[in-house]
Amino acid sequence: MAITALTNQAPHQHKMSAGYAERLKEYPNKGKCGLPENYDTSRSLSSKISTLAQLMNQSCYTVVLTGAGISTSAGIPDFRGPNGIWTREQQRLMKVKKKKRKRVENNDDNDDQSEQPQQNDNEQQPSKGSSSSPSFVTAQPTLTHRALAHLITNNTPHPNHNNKNQYYLQHLITQNIDGLHGKTTSLPRNQLSILHGDIFTEKCSTCHKEYIRNYEISTIGLQPTGRYCTLGGDPPGSCTGALIDTLLDWEDALPEVDWERSQVECAKAELILCLGTSLRIEPAGGLCTLGTGLGYVDAGAAEWDLDCGGYLDVVAATKKKKSKKKKRQQLPPKKLGYVIVNLQETPYDDGATLVIRAKVDDVMERLMSKLGYGSDWDGNDDDRVDEHEQGQDGKNDDDDED
Repeated sequence: MAITALTNQAPHQHKMSAGYAERLKEYPNKGKCGLPENYDTSRSLSSKISTLAQLMNQSCYTVVLTGAGISTSAGIPDFRGPNGIWTREQQRLMKVKKKKRKRVENNDDNDDQSEQPQQNDNEQQPSKGSSSSPSFVTAQPTLTHRALAHLITNNTPHPNHNNKNQYYLQHLITQNIDGLHGKTTSLPRNQLSILHGDIFTEKCSTCHKEYIRNYEISTIGLQPTGRYCTLGGDPPGSCTGALIDTLLDWEDALPEVDWERSQVECAKAELILCLGTSLRIEPAGGLCTLGTGLGYVDAGAAEWDLDCGGYLDVVAATKKKKSKKKKRQQLPPKKLGYVIVNLQETPYDDGATLVIRAKVDDVMERLMSKLGYGSDWDGNDDDRVDEHEQGQDGKNDDDDED
């Protein structure tokens, strides 16, 4: 399933999202860009964060879907914000069209003039990173990244769970390629689904073992990186398959394991939090509807026992070339829906249980307090694996290889 309206042989640092964006193929349909950003009033925001805390306390299974908006405070530009990469690109294209139309109206046949609009001194080209911007390598996780990792891995139990090993968050799904979730240590890979790839990760094309680097992978579109597998196979180390990047281009299919796991986790969820995402990239954007029990499931799963007493029998989609067979789903009795935290409107606002217009870091900081965490929860732990030969399996023991 390809992305609709998205998103080194030697170590090399690119300049944030712009460097990544200019490696993508040309694609005209990038969705709505440059929509105005809105902010809730202080009183409304306080009320909404209290409601969000109540929802999280009620939920026995919560999943988070993150987008570019959670990384802007790390210096990484978004794509569709007022100053986003695609927004600026559209503005430049509009200037080109306006200039061409004006020349036609004036019967100007002089082809010596460039069709590219002149750039003002204060205007930054979206395809070029600012010299003062950090690279993906030096960018550090934001408060939101750290809070999410803490809620998944911290041993403070959820008040409504009978099982002391249950926490506020059960799974995290990201559309981001910046690798910042991976820089929050102790976040297990089987609790993180990466839909559009990771600029620091390459994987074996044969055994699918992942290798996390401390430098950016320079290729895009699941292409060979020039390195080979050294840790995979049975016995370990016997595989010599070619390594490929994990960054998706527009027409690349979503990674099967992460995509199917995302659907299963969202179908299990009683509550889905959508943080800093415009929800305009499909099929990822539609995952939030599974929080209502009305969404789609394109993956198979067995039966899960939840600590809150519910269960889910998500049936499988049997994929046979062009046909799919789906059995009826039995959904948990409690569905709390989905919450959107985003400054811009999204296509899924109308169906949301709660929509919060505020910066994600501000919401998460106040939410952590509402959930009972003291001011010392944030250890600001941003270590990343430094060994170039450090690898990890791209799938989990309970993931289907097919």
